[in-house]
Amino acid sequence: MAKQFITPANQIDFPNDERKQSALNQQWTTNLTGFTNQGIVGSPWATTESADNTYYFNPTTADTTGAIYAQIQWNAFPGRLSYYYGKNGGGKTNVSGLILSDDDLLSLADTGKTLEGIPFSQLPQIINPCSGARSSYGPFGPRGWQDEYCEWSVQRDGNNNIVRIDFTCENPEYMNSLWMIDPLKVLELYQRTLNKPQIQLQDLELREPTTGQPVIDPSTGRPAYNPLNKWNSGPVSTSTQGGAMHLTSTPNTLQTEIGLGALATAPRTSGNSDAEVLICCAKYGQPQRNSDPHIGQSVNQLVTSPNPNDPPMRATLANPPGLYIQLPDFAGSNYKTPDDTDPAACWTIVRGTRTLSVDGTQLPGNYILHATFQAPAGKSWTVSDITINGKRIQWGGQVAQTFLMQITGMAIPAQQAAPVRNCQGDRTPALPTPLQLFHANVFNALLHTPVPNVMGTEMNLASNSTLIAPIVKPGQSDIPMVLTASIPGTTLPTVSFGEGISVTVKDMRTVKYAVPGNTYPDEAQALELLVSVSANAALGLRGVWINQAQSPIAFPAALNVVAA
Repeated sequence: MAKQFITPANQIDFPNDERKQSALNQQWTTNLTGFTNQGIVGSPWATTESADNTYYFNPTTADTTGAIYAQIQWNAFPGRLSYYYGKNGGGKTNVSGLILSDDDLLSLADTGKTLEGIPFSQLPQIINPCSGARSSYGPFGPRGWQDEYCEWSVQRDGNNNIVRIDFTCENPEYMNSLWMIDPLKVLELYQRTLNKPQIQLQDLELREPTTGQPVIDPSTGRPAYNPLNKWNSGPVSTSTQGGAMHLTSTPNTLQTEIGLGALATAPRTSGNSDAEVLICCAKYGQPQRNSDPHIGQSVNQLVTSPNPNDPPMRATLANPPGLYIQLPDFAGSNYKTPDDTDPAACWTIVRGTRTLSVDGTQLPGNYILHATFQAPAGKSWTVSDITINGKRIQWGGQVAQTFLMQITGMAIPAQQAAPVRNCQGDRTPALPTPLQLFHANVFNALLHTPVPNVMGTEMNLASNSTLIAPIVKPGQSDIPMVLTASIPGTTLPTVSFGEGISVTVKDMRTVKYAVPGNTYPDEAQALELLVSVSANAALGLRGVWINQAQSPIAFPAALNVVAA
């Protein structure tokens, strides 16, 4: 049996249904294979020095005997908040030089507003330290600013005391994969994980914004999933809405993390001794996050050791690829409960595991996907009665500051050292660049569903889609689909998915959304397609070409042809 990608933390969500677990494992392997291939191909159409990331490898197809593992860790609290508005950054890159108090910063991290209720939209613009470009603070979205691959929601009582904090790093791609297999399992997980039995299946379904009817996903023949449903939206949790089931900030996706890791394997002329210099050179992720610069530098150093006597290496995210919460530092952060209960008793791992062994190898670190922090049952006190370093817990961010996030890097020997590349730049002239493929009705529903947010900016649900390849079957004809892309000029391009699939490009329009992994929404062209699949078309993932003669490299894993 071929080796597969393991689900995050080796989570078995169908323990009593081998058929469904097998189907999930296969779907997950298909999705992760696609993301890996996308990361290796890079973006040769729009940028230079960003393609052929072959020193990143697929752990399910490579010989990993004798592999070395690396804990790559960063703090869960949003580093960019501290850099732009806090004392750590000194406010030096703000237009106004605003420096918020610690409590204002914590309030901003929890609610998107300062203590006085000033939202991000009224704060000074920020300046990207790499490009010098000014912008409003992003990412947008109900929890957009929680962009360290860890998000949380806070539940309070009538006295404004915190009674429960939910922390999650579950990636949206996994929840979408699970929904493709069994929506009822997703419902069950929502109810159990958030301790909210009142959640209903229809609450989780994508709805037509005008009629309110469920949007049927042609990939499954069932209602599509709404990743920003009312139970997974925003930083506040109540009995009627809110909660943190999985990641929602647009850069917080596993596909993005894999792409970052792939791009980071290339040695750069900038060197890798300074994480911020390297990220500005290689252009993966956002500078001044706790996560992206450190992750990129750490992966780069796996491939390019500072010791010239070390052998050349290739790197990847260890199987199971994922983002994982680590145990809080209860001792070093000086937690104290009112009755001297061990503060660790307030921390409950709801999904994931404290330790993980794969193929007989004990992986480093913790593999926690979802954890809660609340007083143990029977206690008369709340989270807000606990202190950290002598200060009462008034914000979820205070707890987030006491734990780390982790990805697990893996490295294996390479035949020769990776060649050093220049810094990434813009390709001139740019080629037509495929971005993302959808079934048309799903895309249009996502695009026309507005997302209210404290940033005060226009946003739609398409920004919370995933790059999971939509499914088609042999024998289907005239399937309406939408391919988003960056297209120079106004001439309708040609589109191809390879042998056995014909495509008619009907129209092209301009849309605006954040392609998954991007911090900010941007304009793109939406190509309206009719796709027909021959009865004998080969099964499996298909890449997509736009103007193939001009752009001979396919964007990998855009479409998935499965048996009828």
